[in-house]
Amino acid sequence: MLHALIEKLSDYPRFFLFCRGLLESNFRVIRQAIEEHLGPNPDRKVLDVACGPGAFSDLFSPGSYTGIDLNPKYIRYATKNYNGQFCVQDARALDFPEGAFDDVLVYGLLHHLNDEDVTSVLRGMQRVLRPGGRALVIEDIPTESRLNLVGHLLHWAENGHHIRPADDYRKLLMPHFRFEDEQLFRSGVCDYYMARLIPHENGSTNESSGS
Repeated sequence: MLHALIEKLSDYPRFFLFCRGLLESNFRVIRQAIEEHLGPNPDRKVLDVACGPGAFSDLFSPGSYTGIDLNPKYIRYATKNYNGQFCVQDARALDFPEGAFDDVLVYGLLHHLNDEDVTSVLRGMQRVLRPGGRALVIEDIPTESRLNLVGHLLHWAENGHHIRPADDYRKLLMPHFRFEDEQLFRSGVCDYYMARLIPHENGSTNESSGS
């Protein structure tokens, strides 16, 4: 019952932004990580995969930013409140030309998906990135501290049924990307794994994480 209620309330953009902002100090640490690793550049086209209500769109130049999400309510909210291009689209079947983007951002999507769906997302990201393009993936990991009761409660209550340890995300990413950097960090009550990546070319794979 509680899971269903939270999932229903999370469907509303303002509620989602208020709650996650409260639990993560208005995404301060996440925003710093995105700025550090992608940074605003009007000459680089960026795709924000599962952009939600568009909370990070202001970190990029409006003419260079495209955000997609499966939730029409989020896209309507983002279109009304932020600059950039927003559209309803399934991240598992990206509808963009090959090499259309210089950068791809994924925040908090993969822990909602099983391994097969994650692979579909990663293949699409690899396809739409130009050679030498960059991807930044930031994903929830199991709460590390036993004393972080709110973090444990959040993971229990939300609908992220595939929260993985960092090693499991790494194994999913390796066939598609080369690792430039990896970090573990906390944002408010939430623990995260972050990877900065470059897509493999010609279907080549990576044997190690490079960390």
